[in-house]
Amino acid sequence: MKRICEWAMALLFSGVLLILMAATILLPKSRYSYYENRNLSAFPEITAESVLSGQVFDDLETLFCDYAAWRTPALKAVTWADLNVFRRPVVNETVVTDDVLLPQLYDPAMSDDDIRAQAKLVAEDNAALQKQVESYGGHYCYVAVPCQYVYYEDSYPAYLTNRSRYTDLELSALTEEMNAQGVCFLDMGPVFDSLGHPPEFSSRVDNHYGLLGAYETYRAAVQKLNGDYGLALSFPEEGTDVTFSALPNPYMGSRTRKLLGLRGDDEKLLTAAFREDIPFTRLDNWQEVASAVYALPATEDEALTYGLYMGGDIAETCIRTDRSSLLTALIFGDSFTNAVESLAYYSFDEMRSVDLRHYKTQSISDYIAAYQPDVVICIRDYEALLSRSDNGGLS
Repeated sequence: MKRICEWAMALLFSGVLLILMAATILLPKSRYSYYENRNLSAFPEITAESVLSGQVFDDLETLFCDYAAWRTPALKAVTWADLNVFRRPVVNETVVTDDVLLPQLYDPAMSDDDIRAQAKLVAEDNAALQKQVESYGGHYCYVAVPCQYVYYEDSYPAYLTNRSRYTDLELSALTEEMNAQGVCFLDMGPVFDSLGHPPEFSSRVDNHYGLLGAYETYRAAVQKLNGDYGLALSFPEEGTDVTFSALPNPYMGSRTRKLLGLRGDDEKLLTAAFREDIPFTRLDNWQEVASAVYALPATEDEALTYGLYMGGDIAETCIRTDRSSLLTALIFGDSFTNAVESLAYYSFDEMRSVDLRHYKTQSISDYIAAYQPDVVICIRDYEALLSRSDNGGLS
């Protein structure tokens, strides 16, 4: 009887393993994981070096895990247990609090001197870019915006790092160097604080600001440019020129897609409507697309992501309003520009945006030399302020 039980268990285990392997091979697959908000691993390149080092076998194991059958239900089950049974404070590298979902942080491996030196380099880069823009009569503004972990840094439990010391030194060093280099520099942290630090300015479940935070960023940038350069850029005032409306759809955010869809939250995304109708033509990567700045869902039940704004990250976008009396503009940065772009075309004849994480044709300096926009606005979130790659690589 014991031998029969052992054989039965072995056959059961083998059968389950075979079913899982067959399902993994035969079931349809997607390279993108919606709930994890990432691309799954690709088949590894097999070389003599990777085989000898064992790296190819590690990569194949990762590949198998990424495409394992019924992987998402398994992840949801484990996450549910972590949230409701074990009540872990950090789940899937997400800090779980009553009010917000925050990224688990680690202090950057940079000394104080390293931070100051890097801030100096970033300021020199932007001073050179500003000089280039001003050389043909243009106007430049660098805008720093708090990312979610900074906006809600007081929500971190005391036993977890909120990176506040690094953030404070990073900001003070960069502000000092930007001012010393004469860069038109705008820090939105103090601006948000002066307005009462409203929670609706930053998402509770996503790294980005909400549309109201983007609106105040757009307003402050216009005021900064008007004040520093004597411009007369127009701006839509809330209540008279623009109204905001909440979409009824659930907002999933990007904190592991609100912990794999198990976390309830009443946060809603907003859209804006201008009192004055402004017809425009939109081109993405120089292909004409629908004249819209919101990727609206088909139904009110469909879940939303931050990709609502401008349809997500686009390498190059151009919005033409055919109002030749207004100035032209270039906005560059990463996804923090998206919500601002959905509003800022109000102020310009033509507004272009470039995301250097995806746009690889030329540097931003070469782009500006060819286009020569009247206004150039760089938007960078606090986490990326000292980075000189992608949108920080200006040369």
